[in-house]
Amino acid sequence: MREWQWRDLFSKKDETWFIILLEKKSGGLIGFARGVRLSDSEADLNKIYLLREYQRLGLGKRLLGVVVKRFLTMGISKMHVIAEAGNPSCWFYEKMGGKNMRNDDGSINYGNYEWDDLKKLAAICGD
Repeated sequence: MREWQWRDLFSKKDETWFIILLEKKSGGLIGFARGVRLSDSEADLNKIYLLREYQRLGLGKRLLGVVVKRFLTMGISKMHVIAEAGNPSCWFYEKMGGKNMRNDDGSINYGNYEWDDLKKLAAICGD
């Protein structure tokens, strides 16, 4: 099912999203991140993934930095990511300065994070 979804995405001309890939020198996939432009000022980190053996090496931070830099060149200043509250990667979003989003009633939406200042996030990522 996922393969079909990706093939469908790549088959259409759509400039609202991009994907950044990390590959081994041998050509195998290490990880990827997908960014989606939602408006002139807001975007979504739609997916970010690294193989387990490449986690905690700084690659996720660098991958996120490339996504943020791309958004900044598009004039986008705000980004969010929607994840499951129990996702073990939520610590990464928090370490990168992500703030929990709020539900309509004002309560905290654990697992969903936002960054209101992508320039600040770029600095955290080292760009």
